Amino acid sequence: MNQTFEQIKNDHRIYIGSEYEERIDYRVADLIQDRVALRELLKRQEKGIEAPSFSLAGLLFGKMYSVLAMGFFEMMVVHGVILDLDPARVGIECEEKNRMNYIVPAEAALPMDEVSDEKKKELVRTFIIDHVQPLFQNVAQTSRCKSTHMRSIVSHNLHQRYCALLKERPEEKETIDQLFRWLTSNELFRENYRNPLQFKFRYYTSDAGKETYVRRHCCMKYMLHDANKAKCCATCPLIADEERDEKL
Repeated sequence: MNQTFEQIKNDHRIYIGSEYEERIDYRVADLIQDRVALRELLKRQEKGIEAPSFSLAGLLFGKMYSVLAMGFFEMMVVHGVILDLDPARVGIECEEKNRMNYIVPAEAALPMDEVSDEKKKELVRTFIIDHVQPLFQNVAQTSRCKSTHMRSIVSHNLHQRYCALLKERPEEKETIDQLFRWLTSNELFRENYRNPLQFKFRYYTSDAGKETYVRRHCCMKYMLHDANKAKCCATCPLIADEERDEKL
């Protein structure tokens, strides 16, 4: 398992093991409950990326947080490991600019083949409902950005990762499809409760055959470059498809 943990650390900035505990700057549970601590983290990131506004720092926190969501998804597919991402278990180490490492104890990493489907579903719901949703709500209220935009950015990156995994592992399509539905559809949610990560995205194919999902909301990172829209990424909804072709 140690080799797997090392690979996960390198690929997803997820550090698994008690030896990383002393590197934690913030506990996710504290960021959800303590707006003073959250504001401190966001101000630190605002300064690190030289953001022109505090709301942009908040929005880009959401974009960076998608690293954890994509890692959670890919770990299940590639490594057969599911994480218990209860906010009390997860620590954040702040690095340069607004980069973050995510630190969890070894007992939070569970082999998929030793966990029932019901437990897997419970862990997915925990990550979405108890972790991502309240954290993003607090970020939005603290920085005056929009929680919907942050959640759509995370969902979009999960859609992109889904396509990549299908291409890399076509023989595991059934498993990938199921996990993707759990993360981004209402399959695990009651009729009167919508999955906060459920969004529809336009699927674009260029004349050259390159494909991508187009974001619902711009991540606004181009604002770090004096609002130069030439810096928008290929998935941005603000650019024309002709420009998208050039960037893909």
